[in-house]
Amino acid sequence: MNIIEWLSYSEKKLCNSKTSKLDSEILLCFVLKYSKIELFYNKKKKIKKNDLLILNNLLYRRKLKEPIAYLIKKKEFWSLSFFVSPFVLIPRPDTEILVEQVLLKISLKKNTILDLGTGCGAIALSLASKYSKCNIIGVDNSLDALKVARYNSKKLNIKNVDFIYSNWFSNVPLKKFHIIVCNPPYLSIKDFYNSSDLFFEPYSALVSGKNGIECIQYIIRNAFHYFVSTGWLYIEHCYKQVKIVRKLFKNNFFIKISSIKDYSNRNRVTFGFLNTKI
Repeated sequence: MNIIEWLSYSEKKLCNSKTSKLDSEILLCFVLKYSKIELFYNKKKKIKKNDLLILNNLLYRRKLKEPIAYLIKKKEFWSLSFFVSPFVLIPRPDTEILVEQVLLKISLKKNTILDLGTGCGAIALSLASKYSKCNIIGVDNSLDALKVARYNSKKLNIKNVDFIYSNWFSNVPLKKFHIIVCNPPYLSIKDFYNSSDLFFEPYSALVSGKNGIECIQYIIRNAFHYFVSTGWLYIEHCYKQVKIVRKLFKNNFFIKISSIKDYSNRNRVTFGFLNTKI
């Protein structure tokens, strides 16, 4: 079987997917170690038997809706290539909005930033790649996720981020940070089980209690202990949660509260400023 024949075969197998052609090309490029251009110019090249076995195995997994990022073990985020595994949430394009907003507040002085629930390190490492003078700590309560984050730090040669084990703030130093950023679990149990696309991703990185707001509530209520004296808190959330998230910010004495919309024009990030000296 040559490349063009396998592409046709794969697209038929993935006929229920809206991205069948793209997925098939990505798998081919991954296994054959081709660029998209090389794939185009080698469409009649015969696929080696061993490569064909690997391709068909990946195709079977993709048909079962395993995310393409897990199959090829990488995901692009903020123009960086991150290694991902089933131990970490796959970075979403909308989370880049969180990074953008934090970057707008980073001053020329040496900021210290805390990334809560760092996962593969996408947020912390993206921020660090832009501002090498910042000191960033990424925390997670999954040792497996921390291994992935540290691997990405080494692979990307980013040295101004430390990754430590912490269940939210449990091992975080007090009064140290100018900015705290978090993309926490924010789905309810019902939301999770109503979405078959999330089956392969870590449950603990997606679901926050019965209503989906518990982690966000805990972070907003406890963040004040960890700011130097004043600080900004940035949180990603479900668009349906914007009112309750803004109320939590206000009830915990944050000011300058603002919500930013995602690429689908839905409120996705809320942030606020806190002066702990008052």
